[in-house]
Amino acid sequence: MPIRFRREPGRGRTSPAEVDGLGEWWAALAVVALAAVAVVLLAGGARPGAGREAAADPSEEILASLQTAERALEAIDESFASLCREPVLVALELEPDCETGAITLGDSLFEGAGSARLTEAAREDVGAALTTYLARLRRMPAIWESLEAIEIRGHSDPRAFRDAYTTNLVGSQQRALGVLLFLVGSDGLSDTDRGDLERLATVSGASFSRPPESCPDRVRACYPEWRRVEILPVLSEPLRRGDWSRTVETVRVVTRRAQERVEAETRE
Repeated sequence: MPIRFRREPGRGRTSPAEVDGLGEWWAALAVVALAAVAVVLLAGGARPGAGREAAADPSEEILASLQTAERALEAIDESFASLCREPVLVALELEPDCETGAITLGDSLFEGAGSARLTEAAREDVGAALTTYLARLRRMPAIWESLEAIEIRGHSDPRAFRDAYTTNLVGSQQRALGVLLFLVGSDGLSDTDRGDLERLATVSGASFSRPPESCPDRVRACYPEWRRVEILPVLSEPLRRGDWSRTVETVRVVTRRAQERVEAETRE
């Protein structure tokens, strides 16, 4: 398959936190776990009676309560790492980010700097890329079964004659919408893929509020990288909240029981 587009150096990456909060979520879980372990171990170390048999160390039980969430995150990370090596996507230079699964459509794929229409060559390649992308996602239960949405997010540069944010917000939304309308249109994807996108796709515009990490400066040389559309999977927020709630409750219960054992030994 011919490669039509040259990779722009340092193509913008979307952080995991921007996509679905997984990074912040797991960091918070880790903080809670470590804090709970520290509280219990400090309490245990303070109990009197060096000759008395030490209470069972609860730290392993506390950390075990995080294993379900940890395994889920590992499965998602492995799936994204595999997805970004998909040969078809690599050949098209539309491979997703290895950490977030986000595909970036650069400014050169559109008919002009302010255009919401993909070029004829880009339509062919973007259609092929999304066909492959969706097929791979379906074969990745860690992602597909918790997929809440596929967000198509437009970005712009900060230039405008007046009301820069508002003007560019509309433009970034229009560009994202143009991509989605092509994909679900008669010249876009197959019926199966179209049905999945109609069920999952959302369109958003970020105006110029999220410049690419690779070139965040407000200079003319960076602006082509600012103007882009990202296609990114959004994992289920209710699922993450459920995992968080169960994990915090488990940590709370284990910690309370350990503290009760320490208090009981202190009174003896």
